[in-house]
Amino acid sequence: MTALFIGVVSHEGSRFAVSQGPGGLAAVLADQLRSLGQSVLVEVSTVDAYDREQLPITPTMVGACLTTQVHLDRRWAKYLGRARGPRWWATHGLRWARRAEQLVRPPGPEMVERLLNIELAHFALLRSGLATGAEWVLILEDDAASIEVVDCAAGLAWLMSSRTDEKQPAYVNISQSFSLDELGLSQLLTVAPDASWAGEARRRILTSARPATNTVCAILYRGSFVRELLAVTDALPIEPVVPIDWKLNLALMQMFATGGLGAGDCWFVDPAPIDQLSMRGTG
Repeated sequence: MTALFIGVVSHEGSRFAVSQGPGGLAAVLADQLRSLGQSVLVEVSTVDAYDREQLPITPTMVGACLTTQVHLDRRWAKYLGRARGPRWWATHGLRWARRAEQLVRPPGPEMVERLLNIELAHFALLRSGLATGAEWVLILEDDAASIEVVDCAAGLAWLMSSRTDEKQPAYVNISQSFSLDELGLSQLLTVAPDASWAGEARRRILTSARPATNTVCAILYRGSFVRELLAVTDALPIEPVVPIDWKLNLALMQMFATGGLGAGDCWFVDPAPIDQLSMRGTG
């Protein structure tokens, strides 16, 4: 049985095109994991699957996309139980101010088209991973990078092998995109019992009282959870179109509300072994 399926979300002309080849994180990480006795498959998606004829993008769709994101920002903060003091409200107010500017100078349909292509690529790779029967599925965006691949592989190998017969976690956030304080997650996190990072770097494994994400740059999913997740995301409407991060958060909130996910199903590695280069202005 395949231990791990690694899917890479990319596109033609990406400035992170190195991720698509043998020098990319997925390929290098796979080689390192194989040296540790893990069976690994890698698939890279560079196809734009959005069909313009099937779903034409209108100015109304663009506007709904932008407005929905601002509303979701507030809904997500409430879901997390995040303190919404003056600083949070100031940032949220800026979001509405930018939205007002966009009413005067709205972006073109290319923004929504790109969001749809990213979403379709993520879900296609999740389906590919599910089809392989892999015990774990790691989805990487092409700006995912690590200068500590040996450490990353050792930690992931331990996680996958030690948790095979366990139900938790359902998924593990392994990218350093935002800090946990920036995400407003600190109040939900505790050190995971009977879990420790097996790599050489000093990292904590934290469990969350509610499922959440640190973007979708690098998430390790349990194979059995992928099936449950896709059942929920398939039922979500395609419109309004939102970034894949928000689409996943919508699914997580719904699964938490219905009891499909609970405390301890979501883990974070802190500091994470994978960095999101586009969040650092790198590359």
